[in-house]
Amino acid sequence: MPSEETTRPTPIASAPPEFIAQPRPKGSVSWRDTFAALKHRNFRLFFIGQLVSLIGTWMQTTAQGWLVYQLTGSKVLLGMVAAVGTLPMLVFSLWGGSVADRHPKRTIMFYTQIAMMITAFVFAALVGSGHIQTWHILALAAMGGVAMAFDMPARQAFMVEMTSHEDLMKRGVAE
Repeated sequence: MPSEETTRPTPIASAPPEFIAQPRPKGSVSWRDTFAALKHRNFRLFFIGQLVSLIGTWMQTTAQGWLVYQLTGSKVLLGMVAAVGTLPMLVFSLWGGSVADRHPKRTIMFYTQIAMMITAFVFAALVGSGHIQTWHILALAAMGGVAMAFDMPARQAFMVEMTSHEDLMKRGVAE
């Protein structure tokens, strides 16, 4: 008959307290608590700027897919544009996170936003001049994906630097 010690499951390493789900406090969450991070001026400016930038990025991504389908009628190329724009984020985002940990996040975001702006202007110029080709769309999608792979980790870490962790994660208090 096996002893109790041999039948017990092996202990699992415990997670740090900040990663363990906390029970939701009783009481309601007010709008003031929900948007507490917006009381910081720099965060408000950052939030508005990122809102504009991300809407532009989403519009560009949609336009790239729509245009490649209009030019070729190929569902395979439509999927390839999406894959080529997303794959660099999968491949380079770990490196992007490492770079964001070692360098000023504001500087990284400055250069990645400029890179994304340049891809948008090149895309617009090629479409406006009528010289756009499928390989242009694929190359611009790939460049945008590389820029996003460095931008996303820096942006997410930068938010905590502009405001307090508590204001970003504010919840209602039990009364």
